[in-house]
Amino acid sequence: STASIDDFTRYSKDLADEGTRCFIDADNMRAVSVLNLGTIDEPGHADNTATLKLKKTAPFSALLSVNGERNSQKSLAEWIEDWADYLVGFDANGDTIQATKAAAAVRKITIEANQTADFEDNDFSGKRSLMESVEAKTKDIMP
Repeated sequence: STASIDDFTRYSKDLADEGTRCFIDADNMRAVSVLNLGTIDEPGHADNTATLKLKKTAPFSALLSVNGERNSQKSLAEWIEDWADYLVGFDANGDTIQATKAAAAVRKITIEANQTADFEDNDFSGKRSLMESVEAKTKDIMP
């Protein structure tokens, strides 16, 4: 068992036989190579394994803590600024921008929401329609 990708791949390549398989658990940042799994015609014992267990770095843990959470505009911009050394932003066209520019753009986002409702009642029928639109704008490039 190791936390080094280089050591894991070197060991797995050096001891790999026909039928060797690597199973990856992305959620737990873990991989297991079964080096003697064998084939259908010649099955192995599957008891020679190499295990990679990666450690979460501080930047990755910070990313996991903010991912999927509801953040205020200010707190998200501050988070981007705090971790700017580890982040790359993308504009609306998919081009890369500096994380500091992305943070500045997040600070200046304006969100406009409009709602229109129509109601119509007759003796034997009724009709209601509701339309909502939401638009996010920024003076800088949209991250």
